[in-house]
Amino acid sequence: MDVKGFDIVVIGAGFAGLSAAVRAASRGARPLVVEARSRLGGRATAFADRETGALVDNGQHVLLGCYRETFAFLREIGAADNVRLDRQLAVTMIDRDGRKSRLSCPPLPPPMHLVAGVMEWSALSFRDRLSIAAMATPLRNARRELAGAPVKAASPDETVEQWLVRNGQTPRLREMLWHPLALAALNQPAERAAAPPFARVLAEMFGGGAEGAAIALPVTPLDAMYAEPARAYIERRGGEVRAGAGATVVTDIDGGAATGVRVGSGTIAAACVVSAVPWFAFAELFDREPPALRAMIERTRRMTASPIVSVNLWFDRPVFDEPFIGLPGRAMQWAFNKSEGGGAHDGHESGAANEAHVSLVSSGADAMLARTNDDLVRAAHDELLQALPASRGVRLLRGTVVREPRATFSLAPGQPPRPPAETGVKRLVLAGDWIDTGLPATIESAVRSGHRAAELSMKQ
Repeated sequence: MDVKGFDIVVIGAGFAGLSAAVRAASRGARPLVVEARSRLGGRATAFADRETGALVDNGQHVLLGCYRETFAFLREIGAADNVRLDRQLAVTMIDRDGRKSRLSCPPLPPPMHLVAGVMEWSALSFRDRLSIAAMATPLRNARRELAGAPVKAASPDETVEQWLVRNGQTPRLREMLWHPLALAALNQPAERAAAPPFARVLAEMFGGGAEGAAIALPVTPLDAMYAEPARAYIERRGGEVRAGAGATVVTDIDGGAATGVRVGSGTIAAACVVSAVPWFAFAELFDREPPALRAMIERTRRMTASPIVSVNLWFDRPVFDEPFIGLPGRAMQWAFNKSEGGGAHDGHESGAANEAHVSLVSSGADAMLARTNDDLVRAAHDELLQALPASRGVRLLRGTVVREPRATFSLAPGQPPRPPAETGVKRLVLAGDWIDTGLPATIESAVRSGHRAAELSMKQ
C-alpha cells in the first residue's frame, strides 16, 4: 500500500480530469492525477510530428464564448490569456463556387444579433435571409428547455437536418450556416446527428449575450494552453500529477465501493476516485467488473465513435491572413491559420520563421480515415487552392495528417443513453465529455463534468 493517501485520485488528464483535480484542489483537497500517456491533455493535446518534427495539436479545438465553466477553469489556473476570444460571432466563409463572404453578428440582444447578421450576409439571397425568422420559435423553445421549462425544442428521433427542414431553413442557409455549426459542435453531419443536442448548443450560444456565440482560439499548443498550467496549479497546492502511469480502480471484495487505484505494482488509497477516461476505455479500468456497473459498461461498448481528420500544411509564405475561414460543402470544412499574426500559435514549432502553417479539419470524417496520408494532403491542398485561387503561387513545403478515429462519441438517434456522474459504486464518480451533461462532446461538456465530479467527490 502506498503510504501517501490522497483525498481524490483522478484517472485521466484531459480537460475533464484536470478540471476535476483543479476544482478539488481549490476546495482544499489533495488530488492525485494519473495519466497513462506520457503527455497530458488526453484528446486535446499537442505532440511532435514524426515526419516533420513540428509541434502540432492533435486536432484544432475551438471554444465558444458561452463556455462559462471552461473560462472559469482557465482563469483559476492562470491560463485565460492562452486563448483569444472575439467580441461576437464573425466568420469568413468561402462557398463551393469560391465566393467569399462574412457573417458578422452585431452586439444586439440574442437572437436578434443572429437575425441581424444573417440579414446582412451577402452570401444569401433575400429568401434565404428571411428563412432565419422561422428559427425564432425553435430557438426560444430551446432556451426555455435549457431554463427548465417543460418544453422540447426538438424530437429525440429526428436528425438535425430533419429539424432544420421542418423549421423552414432553406438549402443555402443550411449549407452556409447550420451545417458548419452542426459539424463543429456535434462532429457529425446534420443528416446523422440527433437534433436535441444541437438545439441545446444553440440555446447556449444564442441564449445569453452576443458574446455567447463568439469564437475563441488557443494561441499556444494545447498542452501549454491548459494542461501544463493545470499541472502547476495542482502541484502548488500539494497535489501530484503523474504521466505515463496507467491505473486500474481497486474496489472492496464485493465491488460496492472504490478504495483506491493500482498503479504499477503499488496501490494508492483515496477517499474518492474519479474516472475521467473516454467511454471506450472505461471498461478497462477494472480488474473485476463491479456488479453495479455492468449495465453502464455494456452501454459504453455499444457507443459508436465519430472521427476527426486534420491535415497540416506548411507553405513558404502566408496563404491567408485571418485566424480561420469556413469552407462549407467541402470535405475539409475549416482552415485555421496557425502562423504568427494569423491569430493562432506557431512559436513552439520547428521550421523556418517565415513558413506559414495551415491546419484543415474534417469533422465527422468517416470517409476520410481509410485514405492514405499522401491522398489526404493532396485533397486538402486542392480544396484550399480552389477556395483561395490567389494562393496558387504559394509553394507547399510539406504536409502531415492527424487521425482521431474516436474523437467523439456518436450523437445519432438510437445511441445508448449517456450515464450520470454517479455510478452506484461508493466513492467512484465519473467525468468526461461523454457523461450526461446535456452538451455534445465539447470541451465545455468535459469541464462541466469535471467540476461536477469534484463536487461529488468532496461529499463522499
